[in-house]
Amino acid sequence: MDHINKIMEDGQEIEPVYRKKRGIVLLRQVDDMIYISGHGPEDQITGKALFQGRVGEDLTLEEGYAAARECAIIILGALKDTLGSLDRVERIVKAFGLVNCGEGFTEVDKVFDGFSDTIADVLEERGYHARTVMGTRNLPNGNIPVEIEVIAALRP
Repeated sequence: MDHINKIMEDGQEIEPVYRKKRGIVLLRQVDDMIYISGHGPEDQITGKALFQGRVGEDLTLEEGYAAARECAIIILGALKDTLGSLDRVERIVKAFGLVNCGEGFTEVDKVFDGFSDTIADVLEERGYHARTVMGTRNLPNGNIPVEIEVIAALRP
């Protein structure tokens, strides 16, 4: 099942990359569950936001989808880094996302699909998850467009 440790980007397989941040608990394992703090689309080495602004105002729906996809890649990298392999993920149980919305923007579910589609592409059925997504007007790190947190069940 090595193929699930890869993500396709521009027709090429890439490894998810994740870098630990000092002083912040980014995830917590309790028994066979792992709780992952909210992640935005940020460079994991520099912390610099890869996308900034409100979807529907500063960014298009497609850019919001790409930002949510980047969150999925970062979270998969965090899981792989922590667990050693994505094979240890039994399933993604729940995902919660906030979308930074421009005035009148209501398609938060379509933005969050960038995350859900990527998780399902990589983990297949193990990536199918319950989810909640909400719109907001402000997010950290220069007003990133999306932030996503995850709960996953682990294999022993």
